[in-house]
Amino acid sequence: MNAKPMFLTLGLYLLAMTLAASAPRASWFEAHTTGAKTLTLQGAAEFGPGAGTPAEAPFVLTLGAESPTGAVVFTRPDGRRPGPGVYPLDADGPAMIHALVVTGSPTHPTGAFQARQGTLTITRSREDHLEGRFDIDAVGFEAATPDDEGSVIVVRGAFTASPSARSGR
Repeated sequence: MNAKPMFLTLGLYLLAMTLAASAPRASWFEAHTTGAKTLTLQGAAEFGPGAGTPAEAPFVLTLGAESPTGAVVFTRPDGRRPGPGVYPLDADGPAMIHALVVTGSPTHPTGAFQARQGTLTITRSREDHLEGRFDIDAVGFEAATPDDEGSVIVVRGAFTASPSARSGR
């Protein structure tokens, strides 16, 4: 094989890979639950400031806000976007990030579960992109039996999120 065409092809391939790596990725998430409910959750993923004044708004990562099977919402009260790293989840402690899992659709929720432990792992954090995975051990209730607040689910998933429309991007 001629060396010049091979190097040209290799150079074009490397350029294409570099451009693909820097291009914005589509927003998505997927998670699987076990325990009181066995579900696959899928949908769009977005992040940005939550409700409140700009100085007091928490940072919110919403996975599946419009999903018919459920959503996962992570909240960081101090309002800062998390950088790469592993963040513990703890409903009763001084966790920097809290998590809520809601099963069912936005118009017909079938359960609500608060993280009691777990981790949110951020693998990439940029102004226009947030990527990672999570493991959540959550306790809560199912809509059919709201008095039983001891139902447990385990949720594992991954996401690639884009800024929300509210974030001004």
